[in-house]
Amino acid sequence: MIIWKNLDLVEKGEIVGEDVYDPSGFIVLLKKGTVLKEGDIYLLKNRGVHMLPIYVEEVLVSDDIEPTIEYETFRELSENLDNTFEEIKRGEVKIKKVVEQSEKIIKNVLEKYEEKVLNLVRRDQKPLIRHVINTSIISSILGISLGFDEEMLNKLAISALLHDISLDKNVRDVLDYYDTHPIRGAGLLRKYFSVNDEILLGVLHHHERFDGKGYPRNLKGSAIPIFSRIIAVADVFDTLISKDFEGNPSTPYEAIRFIVSNSGKMFDPNIVEKFVHYTGIYPTGTLVELSNGKKGVVIKVSSGILPLVKVDDNIVDLKKGKIYIKRVIND
Repeated sequence: MIIWKNLDLVEKGEIVGEDVYDPSGFIVLLKKGTVLKEGDIYLLKNRGVHMLPIYVEEVLVSDDIEPTIEYETFRELSENLDNTFEEIKRGEVKIKKVVEQSEKIIKNVLEKYEEKVLNLVRRDQKPLIRHVINTSIISSILGISLGFDEEMLNKLAISALLHDISLDKNVRDVLDYYDTHPIRGAGLLRKYFSVNDEILLGVLHHHERFDGKGYPRNLKGSAIPIFSRIIAVADVFDTLISKDFEGNPSTPYEAIRFIVSNSGKMFDPNIVEKFVHYTGIYPTGTLVELSNGKKGVVIKVSSGILPLVKVDDNIVDLKKGKIYIKRVIND
């Protein structure tokens, strides 16, 4: 898709989505598909260009389903958070900005919560920013499922947005619980939160394991802060399905299966139960073959853990009739 960006926000390496003309309208300054260099941006500024069409590869869990958060809202959040993260690292941020971004996520999640659709962006030009947004989306869904009030939801969403504030690499090794970034992240945030603040503790302990084999303090069970237990599930699900991170991404079904199989070990069983109740065993975007030989895509949970499956232009409700899922197809 094409998005229009202020030239001051454009970065080298981004791709021009359409031919860019001189403001006179007659001379092509950059052709569609050009990978921007510093000199290109300098040229455009000198020619009086203020807005630039940038190509963005939009990869959702499923193209057949509306996203959990509209893509334009996602892009706005991404740009704002990218700037906010840089400010935090420089020690300049007013935390009010993160609060505003978390409130926007919660508002969007609440609007679609009853639909039980989890359709996330899986590839973006800012992988870590995309990841924290998705983690905050999933965490907000879980917070609603657990009955959190508005204040708790906002704090949870903020903690999820900040959980990887110090991470500087794209990783898929969800078993690497001893990476020190939770401590570094909490260190960056201590000037904004007290040491016992729920937001800070959520960041510090999101790599603890329910069985006590995590990091940094080997906390076990309910001794792990509730925000951390929620973020742990959300963090791993998005990491597994992401096409940004190194290694082959999992299907949503494989990601759910991993989380369920590690319930009571890596993850809080109660939170896993809430997550599966929302996504079903076959989450949004799972490609399946039905017992009648037809192939389709899961579009949402219908009743309990049984999904609605889109087959061609028809919707099949598996809680009705004798049709069932024969197998999952790896995408």
